[in-house]
Amino acid sequence: MTDRINCVDRIPATSRQVTAMDRRWAWLVLLAMLLPMASATKHASWKEKLAEYSTVGLAKVAEGVEWLSFHSGLGPQCEFVDHPSVAVRAHLQKHLIAQDRAVDSVVAAIESWEFSRTSSKDHGPLVLAITGPTGTGKTATSSLVAEGLFRRQRKLEHSDKVVPTGLLVFRGEDFSDNYTNPVTQYQEQIKSRLVDHLSKCSGKAVVVFDEVQKVIPQTLDVLTSAMSHNAQLTYYKNGVARKVDCSNVIFVLISDIGVGNMESIMIQYKSREELPFAELENEVKKALDAQWDRLQFGKMIKQVIPFLPFEQRHIIDIINLKLRDLSHDYKGKYWNQLDIEPGIAKHLSCLESIPYQARRATIDGKDHQKVFAKYGARSVETGPIQQLKSKLLRYLRPWNTKANIAVSFLPGTEEVVITSCSADDLGDADEFVDVTCTIKWQGKFK
Repeated sequence: MTDRINCVDRIPATSRQVTAMDRRWAWLVLLAMLLPMASATKHASWKEKLAEYSTVGLAKVAEGVEWLSFHSGLGPQCEFVDHPSVAVRAHLQKHLIAQDRAVDSVVAAIESWEFSRTSSKDHGPLVLAITGPTGTGKTATSSLVAEGLFRRQRKLEHSDKVVPTGLLVFRGEDFSDNYTNPVTQYQEQIKSRLVDHLSKCSGKAVVVFDEVQKVIPQTLDVLTSAMSHNAQLTYYKNGVARKVDCSNVIFVLISDIGVGNMESIMIQYKSREELPFAELENEVKKALDAQWDRLQFGKMIKQVIPFLPFEQRHIIDIINLKLRDLSHDYKGKYWNQLDIEPGIAKHLSCLESIPYQARRATIDGKDHQKVFAKYGARSVETGPIQQLKSKLLRYLRPWNTKANIAVSFLPGTEEVVITSCSADDLGDADEFVDVTCTIKWQGKFK
């Protein structure tokens, strides 16, 4: 016996209850939204006021109702934004660097999937295989896709960290026991978590399988029907077979499969811009096909997206991005402004904490070599950025939110200097004020 159920029917009972406190908060929120309208229209005619109230007021009420329905658990929990591919592209371009072609490939795949969502005949899940070396932004990209795709975020339990409501992450190392080979147990774990997540999210999700190369063979077979054009996952409850629709799911399989093939091609070209991306994708697909054959899972993949290893110039760009984020994220909390001298990023990219490795190949009798960051962007956060945060935390206390902090570099000594400048006394508005600058720390990073 088989029943097809609507995922909304499986919202946990605890999330259906709306307390009196929820209702009071909802009315307060609506009131706070509507009050600014009165002051904005105090000089308008009554007809104009009524017209504005009817337009803006209804929009504010709708916004408040959506807020209440989400936080009470009565409404949709994992709604997509209005234009998914546009939102995802903007979000990736803002937060991801040095992977322009990969971003284009991801967005193109989502555009095609978004187009097909309007047709029940052509509609199915999107399955992406992202592959590349350590620290090239593969896992970050999957999270960024979810952030751009979903309207809301939720707090993790026992943490201040927030994640997109529709994001579900599996880790390959959790399904890698070759000794006892518990395939059936692994499959039940995956199915149970996926069904629960899709039920709460009305069938909408970004499901990430990180380090999929570690998964023992046949484990992922449980996802075959979910990733197929049929897009259904069958499970049993009280002895009755039920189905969950997976056509509104983006599956992302992350691995380092094919990295050697990728680097061999890159060595032959002076710059990334010269790379024949189609050839690169084909070589990576060959390596993936061999691995997928071992995992018996290759036919499900819709799009293969290579993430290229980073050279030093890319590491410099990544450091600059991290420094800009650092300045912005703590503005008003630790300082008024954090100014980073342009030469700092290049200096930090050469530190011992960011190791590089050379890749060589002989092609048509000619020796070719390229130098890549061994651990990619991962070394940036654990190396120079961590060291800078440590110095700022230790030497800028007590914090002065009105101070301007400058981080500069002395080329002759290879020393970094952290300087704090602040006004002694604001005085009268028409008077000049004295500004005192103090060197808080000077030394070498490792």
